Amino acid sequence: MIKVERVLIPVDGSDSSRNAAKYGTQLVNSRNPKIYLLNVWEPITMTIGGEMAEKLRASAEAKSMAILEEYKTMLEPCSMEVELISRSGRPDYEILNVQDELDCDLIVIGSRGLSVLENVIMGSVVTRVLEGASCPVLVTRNLRVKYLKDACGI
Repeated sequence: MIKVERVLIPVDGSDSSRNAAKYGTQLVNSRNPKIYLLNVWEPITMTIGGEMAEKLRASAEAKSMAILEEYKTMLEPCSMEVELISRSGRPDYEILNVQDELDCDLIVIGSRGLSVLENVIMGSVVTRVLEGASCPVLVTRNLRVKYLKDACGI
């Protein structure tokens, strides 16, 4: 049996990522499981500088941490160690970087995030993660209740 100990779950506040988080916790099969919740926020452009840039960065990071804390609270019934990671950058790059840095055994990602327009213009984050990951990737899509009924955090 493949040992799944460290699971990376990118989250963005969407229903798809909530379901992925709930489902992903059920796939860990080790004595010392660790769930990494990652939220990636858009970087502040170079044209904005000084105090304004710092205020915008602080606001974006605070919003990111609020999303992560919401997920952590949702997953508390799972009784697993959950680490929150907030990064600024392009989502696919940051997901792949964190997966590599933490040597994750699995990435569980929802198929639809909040930004449909970004998917149309730039292509899917999920597709780029699938192509670049060095570990297995599970993409959850429109999970039916039967897959979530025994999941903690419901």
